[in-house]
Amino acid sequence: MDEPREDAPETRETASVPAAPPTTTIEIADADSEAAGDGGPYKNLWVPLVVVPAGIVFAIVAVFALFGSLGGSEKTLAENLALVVSGGKNERQQALFGLTRQVTENRAALAEGREAPWEVPVGFARDVQAAYEGLDPDEYDKMLVFGILLSSMGEARGVEVLLELLELTDDQDPEGRVRFGAVQNLGLLADMGRAEALAASAPVRALAGHEDPGLRVVAAGALGSLPGDGVQEALQGLLGDQELQVRATAGLSLSRLDPPDPAAIPLLTDMAGAEIWESAREESPGQFRRASDVQRFRVMAVEALGRYGEVTRAALEAHKESEDLRVREAALRMLQALGQK
Repeated sequence: MDEPREDAPETRETASVPAAPPTTTIEIADADSEAAGDGGPYKNLWVPLVVVPAGIVFAIVAVFALFGSLGGSEKTLAENLALVVSGGKNERQQALFGLTRQVTENRAALAEGREAPWEVPVGFARDVQAAYEGLDPDEYDKMLVFGILLSSMGEARGVEVLLELLELTDDQDPEGRVRFGAVQNLGLLADMGRAEALAASAPVRALAGHEDPGLRVVAAGALGSLPGDGVQEALQGLLGDQELQVRATAGLSLSRLDPPDPAAIPLLTDMAGAEIWESAREESPGQFRRASDVQRFRVMAVEALGRYGEVTRAALEAHKESEDLRVREAALRMLQALGQK
């Protein structure tokens, strides 16, 4: 799968999309197509939902997974919505992608204090909801996109749609793609402070035990933003998962709890070094093959260790002379926050 892009992508009377606080971007480390085998579109991917907390781009990776990197469209929001409802198959896919891209660009612009690049027709959220209500019962991919669109416009119904999609069975969502996208976006909405998304805690905990490693990964990431009974225990259980992607994501999420869970410190310490990634690459050559990915993951681990304060000072000290300049800079930054000049 191609690495997802972070660039997200008319009527006269318009209404602005409500501004939102900064959201968390999603970084995906792709896997070699042959090494990934015949699994779903995200098999053998590490999707750390806790990456780049200062990011502003609302996650739409699910749309790329569903429809691929389709070409952008210059159609208006209203025109794209009309094509989703009545266009041909290819037109519907292009329009779904275009809609999500346009709303994402608007959110990013407003979060930066800029004017939204795409005019939003008055009543557009109502029109999106009407289009959702007109879907066939098994059009789960469209339900996901409409849920993302509605929730990105501040509509509670969008969160409800995403929560409903978590109830899909393996027969209804055989590759897990729809549930993957729903979990991913619910975690981000919870991270943004959307209280209604917190209802996802129980169903996401259930997916943390799914046999599909992709669903376990995305559940591990989202649980870091979904407080509730059993969350900490579920994440601790994932520290023993056979997949490094799952273990690592769970470790990062445990570091984000309040207070951070020290059970993740040994794993995070390993993640800050290079050896664990080299071993994983030797065992499965399709994983972690890009040096930039490994560097980013090591920096994440160092920053996670910094959340524990003095307890992890020695682990941070071990990397202040790292051969990797980014890792070294992160370690020095964390140590400075602890009071070392």
